[in-house]
Amino acid sequence: MKDIGFITSGDGAQLKCYLDFAGFLDERIYLPFLDRVDLTAFRAIVVPDFSNQALLHRHARQLNAYLAQGGFLVVFEPNRMDQWLDVVEVPWFARETEDWKWWMKPGGRMEAYQPEPRHPMAQAIPLPAMCWHFFGAFRFVPDATPILNLDHDEGCLMYDQRLQGGGRLIASTLDPHTHHGRGFMPATTRFLEGFYPWLKAEVGRDG
Repeated sequence: MKDIGFITSGDGAQLKCYLDFAGFLDERIYLPFLDRVDLTAFRAIVVPDFSNQALLHRHARQLNAYLAQGGFLVVFEPNRMDQWLDVVEVPWFARETEDWKWWMKPGGRMEAYQPEPRHPMAQAIPLPAMCWHFFGAFRFVPDATPILNLDHDEGCLMYDQRLQGGGRLIASTLDPHTHHGRGFMPATTRFLEGFYPWLKAEVGRDG
């Protein structure tokens, strides 16, 4: 079994991310042809931010089946996963970053914190590497582990360790692939530099 499949819509930023982190990724999966791929051959599947919405809806049944059958699905926003991921409730709602230019101001801060700083993912990705801006928020999900919360205790990055059927979900309202792939916002590069080694090690423990 392969460890991590990386879905791409063909976007240049996504392709650059795949190349830059190829040491942790096992296969590039082209979203228009997703129905030709056996997702159960992968321990984890990553859906990067700004994937093609129409194609995600077209292949929603396959992605839901993968998660329902015990797969490990990682979804970044803005992909409106609440509209196509129905095997598990993802209570997403619109929420704007209070100050999109906070990082340009002395002492500026994005309104977020790590509620579980000792979680291995939080240790792999320090708080400054999780902060640039976000696209919406999650309401609290029972049994989900919050990794990054907004100040009002709304979720920005959550991790369901085990769903019914054994599936696992990481859901995030962050968009690191788009920024890293376009060379803008260094925190996003640091995020991915921490995230993919953590994910590779995590799925390796499952294997």
